[in-house]
Amino acid sequence: MKKFFQFNGTISGTTLFLRLLFTILLAIPGIIILISFFSSYLINEGIIDMSNPEGFDQIAFQESIEENPEEFFSNIYSSISSGWIMAVILAFLPVIWFSLASYYKRISALFYENRKNIFAIFVGFELISDATGLGILSALSFLKTPFSILSLIILLFLIFKNSEIDKDDHEG
Repeated sequence: MKKFFQFNGTISGTTLFLRLLFTILLAIPGIIILISFFSSYLINEGIIDMSNPEGFDQIAFQESIEENPEEFFSNIYSSISSGWIMAVILAFLPVIWFSLASYYKRISALFYENRKNIFAIFVGFELISDATGLGILSALSFLKTPFSILSLIILLFLIFKNSEIDKDDHEG
């Protein structure tokens, strides 16, 4: 099990694809924690009434956002505790580590001599692409679509490009 999370060895494109599918399964606990946080917030704010079978007041929820979105998001921000933050970090840390190890192993199979430089460029590009897509780098928002297309092309290249290593000789 430990070898799956280590940054050594190589993998084939098929293995990379299967590992990326497995990261979805690894992310399920984190998604459950996020849903639990938002559910507990909505229950505490009285938007979801647990005693009523039709307990979700969608109109109140929409009105609370539409009337004063700054107050709504500040209430969510103030309800975040260190316990929630630690739970989310602990839930998503294996997902991030496993996916980075998978990408490193695949890049090592394709570009063994320059694997560290190419991996650093790949991670940097993906961080900038994700920050642009999420609106964190709003100055680069015009690049959201080209970054998305380029990320997809890179992923398809990593999956379908044949490496110099035989399929049975990959170690990782």
